[in-house]
Amino acid sequence: MKYFTPQMWTGFNSPRSKAALESWDSRLKAYRQNLKKILPGLNSQAQRFFRDALILHDGTLTRMEVGDRIGNVDGGASRDLVNRRGAAVRLFVLSDVVNQRCYILEYRNIRRVELNFPGKIVLFPIGLNANFGDWGYDELTSPEKGLFRHEILFSSGATIAIEFREISVRRRRTK
Repeated sequence: MKYFTPQMWTGFNSPRSKAALESWDSRLKAYRQNLKKILPGLNSQAQRFFRDALILHDGTLTRMEVGDRIGNVDGGASRDLVNRRGAAVRLFVLSDVVNQRCYILEYRNIRRVELNFPGKIVLFPIGLNANFGDWGYDELTSPEKGLFRHEILFSSGATIAIEFREISVRRRRTK
């Protein structure tokens, strides 16, 4: 992650938290400037989602699907499976308790998927039960024209990075 690093996050809980807050302000400003340049390449739903840098902070990743035909209810059992493959990733994320929304992020035209679990850096010890922990920070960058990279940092230190060309963002109220 370029803007919202694990070191920045742990800095909020250190004796130098004032410096971390100042760093946060400058990083958020730089991130938003970069975002203005790349958002026009996304659909309007995705633009709204990425404009709010903290929309899923403290959320919970409930499910991650990765495959060649995740959009099919039958799992792609038809005989035309070989001709209609296309790698995709789908994330289901519950927002924090206050907002009570489920976000479904579906990435298509994938170039790369990286999952680091457990993470390289332990941010906040989570006890005996290994889990991703809270959705901490995420950022959208563009390594090249028309290609986007969405990186997510969890409180456990785990990370997900997805490089894609298309994304859909849906939101549902939870029960």
